This record gives sequence, structure tokens and C-alpha cells, in this order.
Amino acid sequence: MKTYSLIGKALVVAFISLMAVSAASAKGKKFGLFVGINAYQGGINPLKGCVNDATKMQEAMISKFGFKAADTTLLTDAGATREAILANLKKYQALAGVGDLLVFHYSGHGTLFPDEYSEEQDETKMIYMEAPDDAGNMEVIYERGTYDSAIVPVDARSRTSGKPWRNLILDDELYAIFSAVTRKGAQVVLISDSCHSGSIDRPIPAGYEARTQSLAKVFGARKFSELQIEKPAKTKAGRTTLPPAKGLYLSVTGSKDDEFSLDASFNGVPMGLFTSMLLANMPKTVGPRTPVRMTYQQLMMAVSTAVATQAQKWESNQNPQFNSDLGNPRMPIFSVPVVR
Repeated sequence: MKTYSLIGKALVVAFISLMAVSAASAKGKKFGLFVGINAYQGGINPLKGCVNDATKMQEAMISKFGFKAADTTLLTDAGATREAILANLKKYQALAGVGDLLVFHYSGHGTLFPDEYSEEQDETKMIYMEAPDDAGNMEVIYERGTYDSAIVPVDARSRTSGKPWRNLILDDELYAIFSAVTRKGAQVVLISDSCHSGSIDRPIPAGYEARTQSLAKVFGARKFSELQIEKPAKTKAGRTTLPPAKGLYLSVTGSKDDEFSLDASFNGVPMGLFTSMLLANMPKTVGPRTPVRMTYQQLMMAVSTAVATQAQKWESNQNPQFNSDLGNPRMPIFSVPVVR
């Protein structure tokens, strides 16, 4: 009896250990959505390097940082609709759990949408922008007011969303999804190689393209004053979405709000200046014997310097931004969060 008792205890201990290992292995998954749009139509300027950006970022996450191909999605050009982008983000929102990582990389046009026509009226920064028209006369691009940042899906001009902002994706919508992911105990890293406004009065050197489009151009109007936007059925004063869980949200963007993110060419390969420098400054070799030690803070310091230096050579200004207010800038890049 004593022998059987000892064996039984050993089996119980082994079973508990196995369950603990299984629970640990179930955590630490890495999910990624990579979006790149070159082939804009209907009056929205096409770009050249965005598909390469998204493709190469996905490849880097899989080859260097342990993402499984099956846990990533690549959306490009005609496939990068509002519905597809949001559906995939919500899919990963549902899949992500404690100790997981979600990376969203977007490469394409950005724009601004008047906050007074959004459902959550939470913006406070006042913006006013002018730019020269084809005749050289200054024209109002954005009247003085507060604006939501927005990314521009390939079908941005369509009205299938039923929203006043048509098929744009507002920062409010992304914020709600990412906040929900972090509140489940998962890390979110947002990477956007686009401009949400842009120094439109600053000329861009020949051979380069700014990744920004005025709302008037996106919606097919001649100028901002001709836009006809309906008020949403319901509005809320201030942000009502719970904020991301502290320590679990990081965002890196290609430029300041009042600068361009440049679409350029490197050794004959079209890419975004920001994404190109992100990839160039990541560790060259990563694996079981060479774990990632570079932190987000270290990466962004190197990238910001490289981007600013190159932009100045092209007679432009571009300064990437790193927001770690709700995240840990000293985490090794693209690692899963430590679960206590």
C-alpha cells in the first residue's frame, strides 16, 4: 500500500507539472497584422513602397522574432479594405490572451477627420492648415478645429460602414480594439508608417511622395469647405473607452503630426523611409543562442536619428515618434510580456 501511495503521489506531481507546462506553453503567442497599400484609386494618390513595407515587416517578425506564419495576416492593395482590416484586428483581439503579443503595422496614407462629426468627441489639440493650390495661392486644407487621426483603407471613399467618416478607420476605433486586447493581459505594439496630417506647406523633393491625403481629396471634394459631412446619430463627449492596461501598449509612428512620412526608394527598392530604417536597425541575427536584447527605446533612438538624418539630406523634415506612456520602453523588442 505504501508503495502504491508513493507512486500515486508521483503521478499526481507529474500531472500537475504537466498541466503547468501546458498552461505556460499556451501563453506567449505572437500575432501580427501587416497592411500595405500602394494601389489607391479614384483621385487618391497611389504610393510605391507600402506593400514592400508590410511584406518585409511580416517576414522579419517570422524569421527573427518567433512569430508563426499561421498567426499573422498580410493585407495589401485591394485586400486592405476597412472591413478586412477591422475584422482581422477583432479576430486577434478575440484570440489574444494573457502573456500574448499583437503587432499591427500599417503602411499607407493617413488623413484627419473633424472630431465634431465622430461618435466620441475627445480631441483637444487645435489644428489649422493651409497649402498652395495649383495656381500657387494659399488654400485652407483644414479649418481651425480638432481632428481625429485616421488611416486610409483602399476603399476609404466608400460608404459601406454607414459612418460619417465613410470607410476611413479613426484612431477612436483602433483605440477601442487595442484597449480591449491589453485589458486581457496581452501586449500591443502599433507601428504606423503614414502621416496623419503633414506639413503641407513644405514642398517635397522631386522623386518622393508624402503619405498623406487631405480629407477633401480622399472624399472627392475640391476643397475642405465643400465637404458635406452628416452628424452621427449618437455622440459622446469625451472618450468613453477604457484606456489600455498600463505597461502593455506601445506605439511608434513615422513622423510628427506636422511632418510628412516619406515614400522613397532604397537601392532601387521602393519603401517607406521609416519602415526601411526600422528594419535596418533591428538585430541582424536572432535565435535561441542569440536572444533579443535590444529594447524599444534603443531601437527608436537609432531609427529616429537615421530617419531625421536621411530626411534632411532630401531637404525635408521627418522625426519618428515613440509613445510609451502606457507601455514599457525597456522591453526587448517584439517579446511577450512577463506574466506575474
